[in-house]
Amino acid sequence: MVVGRPTVQQHNIYGIRHMALSTWLVGQWQRFSSAEPRFARFKAASSQGKRCVLCHELSGSQALCGGCTADLHCLRPDARRRCPLCAGISASGLPCGHCQRKPPPQTLLHAAFAYRPPLSNLLYAYKFLGRNDLYAALAELMLAEPPVWPTPPDLVVAVPLSVRRLHKRGFNQSLLLAEAIAKHLNLPLLPPFAVTRSHRPAQSTLPRNERAKNVCGIFQVASAADVKNRHVLLIDDVVTSGATIGELARTLQRAGAAAVYGWVFARAE
Repeated sequence: MVVGRPTVQQHNIYGIRHMALSTWLVGQWQRFSSAEPRFARFKAASSQGKRCVLCHELSGSQALCGGCTADLHCLRPDARRRCPLCAGISASGLPCGHCQRKPPPQTLLHAAFAYRPPLSNLLYAYKFLGRNDLYAALAELMLAEPPVWPTPPDLVVAVPLSVRRLHKRGFNQSLLLAEAIAKHLNLPLLPPFAVTRSHRPAQSTLPRNERAKNVCGIFQVASAADVKNRHVLLIDDVVTSGATIGELARTLQRAGAAAVYGWVFARAE
């Protein structure tokens, strides 16, 4: 086959393609050139510290910025309108009707906040998005307004996870809170696995009327001497029906605890 010289039409096509390729290359170079200072700015901003989990502004070495922390304090529920036994709503601040009919095993249950956004977002990031550095900010929010104890606690216990769930999550969110609170209150913390928990389906996956049955008998105290005659403070992140913390309080009382108090970051309503 004889290849002839390109026609005028072919020349035009080649010229258009060449111009398009040149324009594309110039555009790519411009994008690369403009991306470099943007990357440098991002790198410089990242080197300045963490970003707030809620507003994503720079927050130094803290997981929450000062502005968001101040805003969260404004969301704190009125303790005078909470049942002292289950932390549910009670207009009088006295034990609610349910707790009067069937008193729970714990002497007191105090929730720092109600479980709703943005506090629920914080706990989700803390437990499931790898932001376990939030424990210090959450503990600080709890400690800002501690409950009034009938008798001061003398031992702190974190609500344990089952071994399977602990391995899956990688940490016990309640234990990190308990460590910070015990240190602040200058109280001893019961070591992990001094109280163990059998594996059952997560409470959040069950209807409310099945939760008490699901946690029945799941806790075991390794040595009753650890809790005998002690006023035990239980620390957890969230309470929903109260079945878990109630079952643990009951188990500790059977082991000889004089009284059991509960203190949680949030209560679902």
